[in-house]
Amino acid sequence: MNPIYLLWLITGLMAVAMAYAINLSRRADNIMNKFFVYLILGMMNSMLIAPVFYFIFILSLLKTIEFSVIIMMLEVLPFLFKFLSDLMQNSGSVKKSFLFYYTIFFVIFDELIMSIDFNLITANSYLHFLFLQPLNAVFQAVSTYWFVFPMAFEMLITSLILKNSLKKLVFIIFAMQSLVMLLMPTAINNSLYARVAVYLSGAIMTGFFIYIFEYLYRKQSLHKTEGKYILQLLGAYTLMMAGVFIWQYSKNVYLISASMIIDMIVYLNGLLRYNFDDKQFFWITARRWSVLYMTMVFTSEFFMGLTFDAQYYGAGTYLISMGLASIGGSIINIISASLYDFIVFFADVALSPWFLIMMGIEMGSLVVFKIRTTKQIENKIRLILMLLAYALYTVIVPSFLIPNNSMIPFIGWTMGIGSGGPVAPLLIIPMVLTYVISGILSLLFGSRQLCSVFCSAPVMYQGTFYDSMKKFNRQTKTSRAITLNNKSGQRLYKTVSLIVYASIGITAVLSFLDSIHITSFYFYGTDPEYMLYLFYFGVVWYIVFITMPLLGSYACINTGYCHWGNFNRFVSRFGFFKLKVRDSDTCLTCKTRDCATACPVGNSAMPGSFIKTGAYKDSRCVGIGDCIEACPHDNIFVYDVRNYLRERLGGEKKKDTSGSKKDKLI
Repeated sequence: MNPIYLLWLITGLMAVAMAYAINLSRRADNIMNKFFVYLILGMMNSMLIAPVFYFIFILSLLKTIEFSVIIMMLEVLPFLFKFLSDLMQNSGSVKKSFLFYYTIFFVIFDELIMSIDFNLITANSYLHFLFLQPLNAVFQAVSTYWFVFPMAFEMLITSLILKNSLKKLVFIIFAMQSLVMLLMPTAINNSLYARVAVYLSGAIMTGFFIYIFEYLYRKQSLHKTEGKYILQLLGAYTLMMAGVFIWQYSKNVYLISASMIIDMIVYLNGLLRYNFDDKQFFWITARRWSVLYMTMVFTSEFFMGLTFDAQYYGAGTYLISMGLASIGGSIINIISASLYDFIVFFADVALSPWFLIMMGIEMGSLVVFKIRTTKQIENKIRLILMLLAYALYTVIVPSFLIPNNSMIPFIGWTMGIGSGGPVAPLLIIPMVLTYVISGILSLLFGSRQLCSVFCSAPVMYQGTFYDSMKKFNRQTKTSRAITLNNKSGQRLYKTVSLIVYASIGITAVLSFLDSIHITSFYFYGTDPEYMLYLFYFGVVWYIVFITMPLLGSYACINTGYCHWGNFNRFVSRFGFFKLKVRDSDTCLTCKTRDCATACPVGNSAMPGSFIKTGAYKDSRCVGIGDCIEACPHDNIFVYDVRNYLRERLGGEKKKDTSGSKKDKLI
């Protein structure tokens, strides 16, 4: 019989024994069960430590057994005395804190020792490695399949054993953890396995995020321990994905090994110490938790996208392509180079094709869920067009089909000046044409063509979970000021807009002068206008997005920071787009005012405008359509160039407030 099969048999039995010990520890309701946990874990530990000493000190088999027995006695006797003492005192109370910490430590420690044992048995060079670099050898043991696979199976077996006593959400989280652990790319030293593991684990995590988002949207509440566990898990996965990238780049396993141990601590701590049935809280009113959740989700996804890019392009090649600056010299140079590298690194990852694909799948799924519950046909069509625009206009065409898209209007210059390259004479025509094309579309259909279709922002804002976060719009003084557009909100909008346009204008002039060789002002070789684009849309945009619980929904519109949206909304003021009602008297008698509270941008003046004029036109209205969906009387519709042409061509009577039900939007 091949010895490797015997080792795998031992590994399987070890996983089952550990799962049983974990289950017994969780259910320990008397002194006897506690003692059994101590006994099982202590016996396994003594048996696993003995082979290490056998290899290191070259002991005989008899000496090894004797040593194992001594270790077992030293580990078990203290708990035996405690057990007898409790029996003699007839103690009925069972304090579990020490038992839980003991279980967590020895489960992980036993798995680590077993991995070291099996590496000593299967790899002749490992003993020498252990002598020369003991710390490296230990981290290496954690990263191999002798540690990864048993831990993954322990997690899965334990979750299955406890399935009936766990909530569905908790069981799915635990099962997902075991699958991600199983797919650590370091487990098997094979490039194909690493590639499959990176993509498959990323797909599982993306599916998990979709499930959690939809769960939060539907339930609106969590038990406190559930909320705490989710944040801890996201923190562990952030470290894990960062560790995977470092391993991809340098083959260093320190961080990925440490993150796996942290992941196991989070799992065991949650399984043993949390009942997941304590006091509930509504996350939609818990701003602090929601900000932490949004931040942790983004950071874990950021590093997950980074691992995708590194796997697809090669980690070294991908980093070189960023053109990062060398950090050194004076303090000023160190600070400036570090700041430059942070912005470029952050933006390059956050705007990379694979990150956008991952985000598109995740947030696009939430949009699909919303489409299924959307009543109005036009809103369904807009949401579908929004998804198609994201797939084609944001990802496929500029990243995969057109290698030099800066020469093509409305594709290479997706976010206006700076997004396609420097302000060079050769590129001015496509850049200007982008503004012309987008401006015409905004005149005809309103700024909804950008802010609700072509831009990537609506895909992120309008899925089920993120759309529900518009409830934060009125929860803080800051969000109320921003979304309700009061005096302080207007001052903020004007100030931010002025800063943004001034910075764009200055860098545009510098970029143009650089391109005609009058000046030479670059940020470590990067064009100033393009650098500003990276900062505004590769860094600031994500900060604005994840702070939604503090700033409110659609802060990109309400703060005035998105210059491209500002331009299109300004042009839209002179165009056909507006919201109209079929009967203003219906608005007069309406008691709900649901249209105002449903708007994620915060257009609260709609009811009054509908009553006075039968229409609503505001540069902040980007035709999302939530007001149309929320209207209990089906009284609101979108008016744009299509309605105007039908009126001119005689195919549609001009709509007024007479209450005619014939006016249906096609």
